[in-house]
Amino acid sequence: MDKAISFIVIGRNEGWKLVKCLESIRFTIEKNVITDAEIIYVDSQSTDDSINNALSFKEVKVFFITGVYNAAIARNIGAKEATGDTLFFIDGDMEIKADFLPVVYDLKTKKLKYDFVSGQWINYNYNKDGILIDREEYNSERFSDKISARTGGLFLIKRKLWEDVAGMKNKMRRSQDLDIALRLAKRGVFLLRKKELLAIHHTVPYNDKKRIWHLLFSGANLYRIVLLRENFFNKHEWALFLRGNYTFIILILCLFLTIFYSNAIYLLFYLISIIVRTFARGEKSMRFLLTNLLYFPIYEVSLLFGFFFFSDTEKKYLFTR
Repeated sequence: MDKAISFIVIGRNEGWKLVKCLESIRFTIEKNVITDAEIIYVDSQSTDDSINNALSFKEVKVFFITGVYNAAIARNIGAKEATGDTLFFIDGDMEIKADFLPVVYDLKTKKLKYDFVSGQWINYNYNKDGILIDREEYNSERFSDKISARTGGLFLIKRKLWEDVAGMKNKMRRSQDLDIALRLAKRGVFLLRKKELLAIHHTVPYNDKKRIWHLLFSGANLYRIVLLRENFFNKHEWALFLRGNYTFIILILCLFLTIFYSNAIYLLFYLISIIVRTFARGEKSMRFLLTNLLYFPIYEVSLLFGFFFFSDTEKKYLFTR
């Protein structure tokens, strides 16, 4: 029997976080008295107790990816197996707030009020031992409803719209959420990010040094340039790229001048731009400065080579229930 709304959770090795996630969805359904919802969990080859945790929730449909996996593949599987007209995508390390759903979903008509919508979330940061080290506090006065050409892994979308753009691209090992938002924006459909709190994100700090360097040397950051190539003629992508990668453009200009004038002195302007970027972000310690002077040249040179030489193809996947 088809459902009105499908909660689609993806995850890999989320353990206790997945339990919190699924419990929060169950509570959301119960509190809002939703009788025609389904919960789908798609696991990307977890090696911890995530699968057993998901199976302990009898109402959850659990799917296992047995072949190549990434977040795009997992979400596509979830959407394919879902029957709801509203698709609610949630990462397995997120705990959603039950009061948010009526803000964007009409409980009487069982319809999503907006084509493509999300909300605010706050981070609860943990160390490698799973101990909470700090957490953000939600302050409603800091936020207002905004239109955006970008999204993360937490959003609601009408099924027809998802199908119109053929979901996410399986080859995008990273940035797949940004890619679909950009493709929708090019069609004139933007994400509405509501000011209300949607979720708590149980995570490790995004500026964690090990995490940053792992992303760099694993090649994951190269998908930032894949995103640019895939959306090269999309003005919204260029606005997004230039905002976060302006020193990359300065690097290209400095390399051009260095080659044209046979003078490496121009590369000093690139290093100066990194120093300015560091201070502009409020990172004024010598440690941050030295880290950035090492990190950004490696990162942005890899982007330059990646633009011309890094390629990936659409992934074929297998899964079972």
